[in-house]
Amino acid sequence: MRKLSNLLVVAILLASTSLHAQNFQEGRHYQAIGNPVATPDDQVVVIDGFGYPCPACRRFLPYMDSWKADLPDYVEVKHMPVSLQPGWELFARGYYTAEVMGIAEETHEAMFKALHDERRQFRTFEDIAAFYADHGVEVDSFINTSQSFAVDARMRQNRNDVRGFGIRGTPSVIVQGKWRVSPNGFGSYEEMLAVVDHLVTREAEALGLGEASGEDASSAEGEESVEGEQAQDDS
Repeated sequence: MRKLSNLLVVAILLASTSLHAQNFQEGRHYQAIGNPVATPDDQVVVIDGFGYPCPACRRFLPYMDSWKADLPDYVEVKHMPVSLQPGWELFARGYYTAEVMGIAEETHEAMFKALHDERRQFRTFEDIAAFYADHGVEVDSFINTSQSFAVDARMRQNRNDVRGFGIRGTPSVIVQGKWRVSPNGFGSYEEMLAVVDHLVTREAEALGLGEASGEDASSAEGEESVEGEQAQDDS
């Protein structure tokens, strides 16, 4: 299985050369954010906007994981839960609670799998707490932490960021607080991440960071049509 996966990665890397030869255009392949967010001058920050209940986000996950595996040290990838639909805010609060408790990264894929692969039902925040209890925390401690100032502050910042970034669908990727990329208009997640690569390279070059290159490290899941499958904001 690993050998097959490696072969697929090589094939996608070769195919991505033609993607990077394209002239990616603002307004077509990516959108400018009206009020850019300040970012460090020694990093390129990439934000993965996702929703745990979002099927498209579950499909995007292995592509994002593969893409970020070989990034240079000056690129930081952050996860940002997006609450587009009724009930999604419970999962956002669960994510930030896990972050405060130091288990967000290790449980990120597991939550996607629980929802979409195992079809586990989450009707209340107690159900979410029970999931995280399977990963080494006490249910009561998780619930108490979810009501803390630290988590509330993250939730407030999250709402401001989602609104400021203009995110109305998931998955969405934000680069350096300036650019928004979504699957709409692309034939595959590889193409979407090629645009993210292009923006990361451009921002790194502007900051004089490393030997910015546009090589794409997208996932080995094969070409999959993604246009129009974003989870959308019903508001």
